[in-house]
Amino acid sequence: MNRPIKFRVWDKLAERMIYPHNGNQQHFIIDLNGRFHNLQNGSGGDDYVIQQYTGLNDNNDVPIYEGDIIHLKFGELNANLVVKWDKYMGLKYHNGGWTSLVHVDTHGEVIGNIFENAELPN
Repeated sequence: MNRPIKFRVWDKLAERMIYPHNGNQQHFIIDLNGRFHNLQNGSGGDDYVIQQYTGLNDNNDVPIYEGDIIHLKFGELNANLVVKWDKYMGLKYHNGGWTSLVHVDTHGEVIGNIFENAELPN
């Protein structure tokens, strides 16, 4: 899969999503241990959760990141699923099952994420 490498970060303390690639005039790094650091104010580490872009967009052309909640309606499947990143990368059912990201671009819609939309079933 040839895709741009980009990330977003959930700030646990401020309870907000940070999109460093949006040119918001802040300086961020991800260290070799996979930890996020803000070089302007020295914050970082365990106060942030890094989420990687999957390389896919939903049917509304919204970028899909790890931790997003996707409503997928395809065939008999009509469910809210959470994007999980592991060696296989896919969508996790709320009951623990898995499906692939294959039809998300044509039959899926990002409806939130696990941090800002905890009320959505996942």
